[in-house]
Amino acid sequence: MDFGIFTDFPVREGMVVTEAFDEAFSQVELADRAGIDSVWLAEYHFSPDRSVSSAPLVIGSAVAARTTNIRIGLAVQVLPLFNPLRVAEEVATMDQVSKGRFNFGIGRSGSTRFYDVFGVDYSESRSRFYESLDVILGAWTQESYSHHGEHFDFDDVSVVPKPYQKPYPPFRVAIASEDSYSQMGEMGYPIFVMSNTPLPQLEERVSQYRDAWISAGHPGSGDVMLRAPAFVSESADEAYSVPEASTMHGIAYRVRELIATAANQEVIDRLKKVADVPYDEILKARCIYGTPDAVVERIHEFDDRLGLNGILMEVNYGGQIPYDKVVNTIQLLADRVMPKFR
Repeated sequence: MDFGIFTDFPVREGMVVTEAFDEAFSQVELADRAGIDSVWLAEYHFSPDRSVSSAPLVIGSAVAARTTNIRIGLAVQVLPLFNPLRVAEEVATMDQVSKGRFNFGIGRSGSTRFYDVFGVDYSESRSRFYESLDVILGAWTQESYSHHGEHFDFDDVSVVPKPYQKPYPPFRVAIASEDSYSQMGEMGYPIFVMSNTPLPQLEERVSQYRDAWISAGHPGSGDVMLRAPAFVSESADEAYSVPEASTMHGIAYRVRELIATAANQEVIDRLKKVADVPYDEILKARCIYGTPDAVVERIHEFDDRLGLNGILMEVNYGGQIPYDKVVNTIQLLADRVMPKFR
């Protein structure tokens, strides 16, 4: 099982931008030394009180220069927002800079604000996503590439450089909507799934993904990576109390963000109910918080029900957990949790 950590280069209250970069780079360097398999970088725009990770490929290049073994991924590149030829160039460059340590995580994002500000119609996000992916893969695998589609039109383009990994970096699609599971299985694409979907529902949808994968004749039975908040401490009391404020802050922030772009009052009312869910219920439903032994048990629970190929742990969910506690989580994951799955 691949053990990855997720970071959106968060901004704690009272922190300046330089400190946010310094802390996040320090944590990534520790993860590399400790033997964590992968680090995944968020793409987040226009949120100065949440994240400075608006240019994850630039950050990824800096991570590549500062590390030796850890793989570097995006979680995720929001494909519909940008010209796919430009994305193809930058990702291939990142793959070259990292000497093939790059994983290409892609998705559409649920934030319509990103689309509004960049002037992209969110209703086109699905068609833009699939067309952009076709363009990127075609540009990477053909010396001279032409494309005539709904959103993009060009002839005889040679993207330089081509990726270091052949034929291209492994890519993984973040999905949330129910219909995406069977679709991704049919297409044979590895996926990210989120722990904020109730586990019984998630289990059913992953099963649909695997059924579609097998029915389409792809080798194996699919490739699933779970993204979930994680916090580890030697003390069970600390594992419960330390991440509480940050966890509730993260949920409240996300709810406010979604309410601001909600389509109708029904959606707003449903989101408000999410904000009112008690901390204990959130822990039980979606978090991997506890002592090393409890975290191992919790990961086994998810693995037994979902059949995981990897787990992507948000080690500072909500962005407000003190630096030393995040560092301790990374070290305990490497020393006391990962070995149980090797």
